[in-house]
Amino acid sequence: MPQFSGWGRNPVVTAQERIPENSGQLGAFLPLPYLPRGLGRSYGDACLPAPGHVSLSTARLKRMLSFNPTSGVLDAEGGVTLAEILDVAVPRGYFLPVTPGTRWVTLGGAIASNVHGKNHHGSGSLEHFLLELEVATPEGVFVCSPQANPDLFRATVGGYGLTGLITRAKVRMKVVASTQVECLRVRAKGLEDLFRLFDTHDGDFEYSVAWLDTLARGRGMGRGVLMLGNHAGAGKIVKVAETVRSQGETMRSMDPPVESMGKARAAVSVPFPMPGFLLNRFFLSAFNGLFYGVSGGSRRSVEAYPGFFYPLDRIGAWNLLYGRKGFFQYQCVIPDGEDAGSVGNRNVSERGIEAVLAFLSDHGLGAFLSVLKRCGDDQVMLPFCKKGYTLALDIPYRSGETLRLLDRLDELVLRHGGRVYLTKDARLSPSAFRAMYPEWRGWMETVRKYNPEARVDSAMARRLGLWDA
Repeated sequence: MPQFSGWGRNPVVTAQERIPENSGQLGAFLPLPYLPRGLGRSYGDACLPAPGHVSLSTARLKRMLSFNPTSGVLDAEGGVTLAEILDVAVPRGYFLPVTPGTRWVTLGGAIASNVHGKNHHGSGSLEHFLLELEVATPEGVFVCSPQANPDLFRATVGGYGLTGLITRAKVRMKVVASTQVECLRVRAKGLEDLFRLFDTHDGDFEYSVAWLDTLARGRGMGRGVLMLGNHAGAGKIVKVAETVRSQGETMRSMDPPVESMGKARAAVSVPFPMPGFLLNRFFLSAFNGLFYGVSGGSRRSVEAYPGFFYPLDRIGAWNLLYGRKGFFQYQCVIPDGEDAGSVGNRNVSERGIEAVLAFLSDHGLGAFLSVLKRCGDDQVMLPFCKKGYTLALDIPYRSGETLRLLDRLDELVLRHGGRVYLTKDARLSPSAFRAMYPEWRGWMETVRKYNPEARVDSAMARRLGLWDA
């Protein structure tokens, strides 16, 4: 039987796989115990089937059923990738309303993770742009939305696939006037400097994210580069498809389906897992220092959207950089707290992020990729994002000591009222999960309503004891 893992390549499970050729074949597979799987880009075990369950691939369930150039509403099957959506939408003057840091995610997977992006502080997560879903649950196929079957809608969005297979979704796309992004990159000498830069620039830029050196110590702790961007305005650089949009014609995909134009390709690819000695503290510190040093002070640029939104997509199989043992991506959010009524009073989240960075630096838990963003509040049944700061970093898996340190980091995050993103997680304990997500019992009540016998089940659900409620 084939083996499966998430993008972090740890853990690995063995399971049977079923790959329906089209939606008409789903009826033969949905009675099986299964877990939906898109491209497997969630980092941990959320995309891994539970023991005795098959991996139900959506690789060929990727038709774009219609796209309305007037309203910007896309109706597509759950297996279509964000790259394929962009290939169709961008030439017509539209962009994804919310996007994670890679295009290699299926629409169904993005919904199941309620993905957020660099514009979360202003636009929120994907949930706010979903008009309608069709979900094949063990209790039947339902159409749901914020108005129709709203409990299923709010349990499925950010529900990690446990209500069933997202067969179709309607998404409201975002109007843009250009394929280019106007960027500003500003270097911060330390964490306090970085927080102030967020405060200064967030109101002027739709997108913001900071790269951090998590191994820097002392006054340089939290040094980094804040990267800000806006879609280039009308009449600048490359003006796109206003004439197409004004015609008001609906593009329909019947037979054959709309195909991707295939523009999203990696420039280079990592051929094999890198040697473990490259992941020592000395090498990682040198890499981070070099990145910070060449970033300059403050510079503006205009660049094509893939370079700003998807820099890692240029490197195929970049997860192999972390060696044969794989890695954990640890993403937490620290809320501002109830006393955070103004820009100058984000003490709770800022103190929490500072404590997390001090822990990372003291214990050498750093890597090539560490990013900091501002968040708003999610409104689904099991929300990750809270108004505050979210920190994400890749941590190489070296030994059992890595797991013990991450357990201690969970305790630190909890003390500051934070939580860990389950899409990235592979090792959170059931007790830590329940403390971080007090909403989980209500969410699982709805999951059980539509999936009463756990016919749809994941390794993550088993690890966290979700069916024990």
